Amino acid sequence: MEKNMEEADSSGVSRETRIQILLEEYRALYRLLTFRLTAMDRRVPAIGGALGALLGSATAMPQQTRLAFLVGLPIALVWLLLSTVQHARSKEDHVRRIDEIERLVNYLVGEELLVFQSRHPNKAGYPGGRTGGGAVFGVLTVCLIMLAGCVHLVQLPTRLLASGELDSYALYVATCALLMLWAAARLTRYRYVRPPPDSPPIFQAHRLK
Repeated sequence: MEKNMEEADSSGVSRETRIQILLEEYRALYRLLTFRLTAMDRRVPAIGGALGALLGSATAMPQQTRLAFLVGLPIALVWLLLSTVQHARSKEDHVRRIDEIERLVNYLVGEELLVFQSRHPNKAGYPGGRTGGGAVFGVLTVCLIMLAGCVHLVQLPTRLLASGELDSYALYVATCALLMLWAAARLTRYRYVRPPPDSPPIFQAHRLK
């Protein structure tokens, strides 16, 4: 961080202009952060609730429809968990960059003005913060319960699958569960890494020929 501050201080851009640019990025990041929080707090539980309601009504479906639903639901649950993890990772990137901007602006101003994220008590805690970690854990728990419900529904008295097919389905569901656990475990090890200052911008690195 100190090296970045020294590099910024030695550039030809005026200090006021530099602060304005940083504050514009600060505001944009907060808008993105609000979007991530909204997605985790509202949209993800809504999708999970809809899938849970469909699972609860699966016994009323025709057999072929129920079978198709129970085959597709585990993949949908994997997508739901991976989507939640992705929002938490992105939230982690946002809050760490906001922390950097606050420190850099405070350095340029010579006074501690922006302190929300740079002095946040959870700034060194879970990746994605308490909101991100809690959302991932909650969605993971619900998804695992729903996977167990899928296995239970295919074993009802009116069996949808033969014995050999049932074993394959159980393996399929177990694979989905392991994938979810792996994705959640990876989040706990995720760390924001700032790109090196000499890395080219996207429009230069991916220039069309």
